[in-house]
Amino acid sequence: MLPPPDVNTEGRDLRAAAAGELALRFPARWLEEHTVLPLERDKDGAVVIASSGAVNANVADALQRTLKTTVRFVTLPQGEIRAALLATDRASVGGRDDLNDPVETVEGVDDLRALASREPVVQVVNAMFAEALQARASDIHVESIPQGLRVRFRLDGVLRDAQMLGRPFQLAVLSRLKIIAGLDIAERRLPQDGRARVRIANRDVDVRVSTLPALHGESMVLRLLDHGTSSRTLTTLGIADDIQARFSGMLTRSSGLLLVTGPTGSGKTTTLYAALAARSAPGIKVVTVEDPVEYRLEGITQLPVNPRAGFTFANALRAILRHDPDVILVGEMRDIETAEIAVQAALTGHLVLSTLHTTDAASAVTRLTEMGIAPYLVAATLQGVLAQRLVRTVCEPCATWHPASASEGALMGEQHAHFRIRHAVGCDACAHTGYQGRAAIAELLVLTDAMRAHIINGASLEQLRIDAREQQGRSLRDDGWRLVRAGITTVDEVVRVVSEDEAR
Repeated sequence: MLPPPDVNTEGRDLRAAAAGELALRFPARWLEEHTVLPLERDKDGAVVIASSGAVNANVADALQRTLKTTVRFVTLPQGEIRAALLATDRASVGGRDDLNDPVETVEGVDDLRALASREPVVQVVNAMFAEALQARASDIHVESIPQGLRVRFRLDGVLRDAQMLGRPFQLAVLSRLKIIAGLDIAERRLPQDGRARVRIANRDVDVRVSTLPALHGESMVLRLLDHGTSSRTLTTLGIADDIQARFSGMLTRSSGLLLVTGPTGSGKTTTLYAALAARSAPGIKVVTVEDPVEYRLEGITQLPVNPRAGFTFANALRAILRHDPDVILVGEMRDIETAEIAVQAALTGHLVLSTLHTTDAASAVTRLTEMGIAPYLVAATLQGVLAQRLVRTVCEPCATWHPASASEGALMGEQHAHFRIRHAVGCDACAHTGYQGRAAIAELLVLTDAMRAHIINGASLEQLRIDAREQQGRSLRDDGWRLVRAGITTVDEVVRVVSEDEAR
């Protein structure tokens, strides 16, 4: 391999070079395959060639023989080289490249399909998926900006820049992703949702795709659901032993309603899957209704909703009840109809698991009544609520122990104690963030007879929170301090995830 020297390449017109006489001496597919681009002749007569990295000796020899002169390599970003080759190639499919208004540039559907099928575009999209999977990203954000496309990965709940793609790639990459997800590639003025399954490095990954028309062109979010990821258990989630024991005990009940609550991205679905894995047994019929089915579980009947076909959560629940289930999982209680059927199922001898978007456990009670469920039905069916968040865990290779500062001790309620906690530092292993992986912090509300009486009598949210605190003894933030003391996460991370209001 021939390592190219670092050379100042500012101001080079790659698009002109790709369309120039030197580049036209080579097949476009060959240049794309090896990511090389002849730029110009220097004052000594040698041809300057852009490459994204070390050049294979055979490729260098082919360049030299075809050009009949010596060659000299300069380093340029791979995306810029591919974009230049693609931009020139667009003329062959009749495309336009209006640099002043890429959003309004209109190609025919056939032109867009041809553009999206070009080898550089396919390689860029495949590499994007592979890099995201290797980084353990949960989402890929592809955002149109004036310079082209900004690609960001959500890693451990936080967005991180991954790459920039030039404007010539904008329509091509977006069209490619739409084709993969089965979306209308000609529709750019309305949001669209789709899904796909891609195979990367011998692993099947389901992808949920959502588009939005934005100021500088469409933006996309791709949620990655990796079936190659091992299933989690209540133990490996990091939930405290006492909470885990009480929650596991509630899963053995034959009827009632169990809820897992928290904001989007707080791990609710993962906890429910872990609960189902713990509850599933040969003598138990378990049925789920989800949007979509995120992970496959052996021995469980899983139903994906299909609103376009009229198969909603409510319709699916009605059908499930005719199949003699013991345990039912409802992916989310989104409306009053779904909530009413779920409550009726819990009343008639089924254990029903579901999720709600609330900030804490007590808020789930008021959310159900606000949705229209009668307080006496909530009191009769609701068995418990697990509220949770995910905190990033410190990177083991680089985290360091330090004595807790006075302010950190005050936050943790240990102003006069002398103890050590870990701080996130950052290294190559964690991409200099200081964190790798996530763990759950939780609070569990188990309804007592006294609480049921308060619910029936229309107790306020504040009263319910007082009841919950008296029963649990600790809040979400208190449970976060448990992980801080154990050196699993940091004070800053707990403060970031749980606000002062939620800390109560």
